Amino acid sequence: MIVNDTVLIESKMNNDVINILTMAKVIQTAVAPVFLITGIAATLGVLSNRLARITDRARQLERKLKVSVDEVFNLSLTTELRALLKRSRCIHIAFSLSVLSALLVCAVVMLLFLSHIQSVNLGVTIGSCFVGAMALLICAFMSLLGEVFLATRSMRRGMIFADIDIND
Repeated sequence: MIVNDTVLIESKMNNDVINILTMAKVIQTAVAPVFLITGIAATLGVLSNRLARITDRARQLERKLKVSVDEVFNLSLTTELRALLKRSRCIHIAFSLSVLSALLVCAVVMLLFLSHIQSVNLGVTIGSCFVGAMALLICAFMSLLGEVFLATRSMRRGMIFADIDIND
């Protein structure tokens, strides 16, 4: 009986060691998506800064528009405000898509652990979430690129800071 108990205890210890090693591998697998979340967070910081600059500029132009009586000048202000609105829409879209992408990456990490803990094969679901996250991130970067193109176009047209004293 003692031999059987010893074998049973050793078997349980081996299973515990295997479970710990398997969990360690799951944690290692989850590290890459966590780094991706960090990268998305950095992108969100960039997007927030760009949106803040657009908002500040729009507020500045709106103040100037309220006090100006020169119709030509007001037309140029309105044109620039429209350009800023288009840029802010692109940033808003990029921001939203980035957040959705980060949420799907979080789901990937969560599903990795659930599949291990519950011993359920969630490979297709995990893969689908990851592909979805990448597709959303690609779209977010395309929207950011669109905003950069709009900003560059505005600069080329001379709309930014043209005829406006920014120190007022």
